Amino acid sequence: MKKSILIALWAIVCAAFVFSGVCVAQEGKMAFVDFAKFANASKKAQDQQKKFQDKVIQKRTELENKKKELDAIQEKIQKQGPMLKEDTRNQLIKELGIKEMELKLGEKEAQNALQNDQREAQDSFRRDIAKIISAIRTEKHLTLVFDSGALLAADDALDITDEVAKRYDAEAGTSKAPAPAAPKKPAPAPAPPAKKPAAPAK
Repeated sequence: MKKSILIALWAIVCAAFVFSGVCVAQEGKMAFVDFAKFANASKKAQDQQKKFQDKVIQKRTELENKKKELDAIQEKIQKQGPMLKEDTRNQLIKELGIKEMELKLGEKEAQNALQNDQREAQDSFRRDIAKIISAIRTEKHLTLVFDSGALLAADDALDITDEVAKRYDAEAGTSKAPAPAAPKKPAPAPAPPAKKPAAPAK
């Protein structure tokens, strides 16, 4: 795969911090966030990246299976075509067309699904990180918060990466998963209707 999706996204987010007015001039104090370091420090970020990669693998496997089915039919037609009955050969050709269509639709669906997941993850990440860094900036009375990638050199004392990662994970509740809800007791079965007394004999 190309460069990490998360790192590319973080670069976009940090550019927004610099130019969108998140950092308001106060006392001239500055800090920076190292998003390459953040990727290793944040459990939530790692989980999100793995989840996306797992879905990419899942989609790729599904498409590979469709391609194998298509190739198997093509091979059967090529090898056995002259010996097959006309009805059988026509049926295989029909199945081949269906498999080709399924493969094309599957490729399009996989691409759209992954793009939508990536876009939703980016939007969520922007909101969460903007909120966290804005809160830290206010608490520490910072003037500017930079992406370390935009700096030629900086004092390590200005690095707030670990604090950002810690708060990001804390909001996700990664330290303690919520206890599962207790299963509801099944409702008692309704009592069977009482039998009517037999009519007296005449």
